[in-house]
Amino acid sequence: MSGRDVREQFGRHAELYATSSVHARGADLEVVVRFAEPEKGDVALDVSTGAGHTAMALAPYVARVVATDVTPEMLAVAGRLARERGFQNVDFREADVRALPFPEGIFHIVTCRTAAHHYPDLLGPVREMARVLRPGGRLVVSDTVSPADEVADRFINAVEVLRDPTHVRDWTVAEWCQALRAAGLVVEAVHEMRLDLDFPSWVERAGTPEELRSVLVAMLTQAPERLRELFAIRTEPLRFALHKAVFRAVRA
Repeated sequence: MSGRDVREQFGRHAELYATSSVHARGADLEVVVRFAEPEKGDVALDVSTGAGHTAMALAPYVARVVATDVTPEMLAVAGRLARERGFQNVDFREADVRALPFPEGIFHIVTCRTAAHHYPDLLGPVREMARVLRPGGRLVVSDTVSPADEVADRFINAVEVLRDPTHVRDWTVAEWCQALRAAGLVVEAVHEMRLDLDFPSWVERAGTPEELRSVLVAMLTQAPERLRELFAIRTEPLRFALHKAVFRAVRA
């Protein structure tokens, strides 16, 4: 999937991300803000901001937030939400995380939430996020992750790709830590949690075709018992859980 494919996919469904409880609230959002340790004089960057929920969660605690995304429709939704909520210290800018249009070392905080599983590779974007951090700056990333189990890893990523063709990979915690360290960052904390999902709203956000929704239902409900337990798959109504992790890393 190209950057154009990602823009088209999220451009079509941008409004759904404005009201998605997973994105607008979510248990990880509080952890992201806490890990960021925002201070009044800080300037923060939120990459792949989507509907801007993370940027707006940081805004009350810092001097300024710059929020970037590759999808103009997402930025339009985020800008509208920020205006409606009275945030005047959030600036929205179209930019690709793989080539951020900022000088080295200017941000106290960089955040990236629920986006990296769409990146074609992990190390390139992590290096860019690390590059724009000041020495001592905090990078806080939250995303869905694969279990450290080959079968479960292959299963959940197959499910994710069928739901949304722009999905690349739920990286493992070990892969995340390796990329963060390779970018010159010190990993200080990892907080793992479960992300409970309602199947109908999950596929609706991605615009998954009806035929593929049926395939996904079969994959989830007919999975071996071990996988059904690992991903907390429940029926009537169909629900399941992804694994999620929040990482805090500091530029030395």
